[in-house]
Amino acid sequence: MVTYITREGDVLDWIVWQHYGTISVLEKVMQANPNITDEKLSAGIEIKLPYIETIQKNKGEIRLWN
Repeated sequence: MVTYITREGDVLDWIVWQHYGTISVLEKVMQANPNITDEKLSAGIEIKLPYIETIQKNKGEIRLWN
């Protein structure tokens, strides 16, 4: 698990996007941080970013086999 310390004006969507490369795991991050009730965050809040395996598909990538 990674801990992120917010800076003034941080938004949870952006933090999740930067860490995981997708916002599809936003609900899981919110479950790991029940103290977070707002999308826009003030400075100094600790956010737990749990290990979540994500599958990202690269646009334009051609696979000949799986």
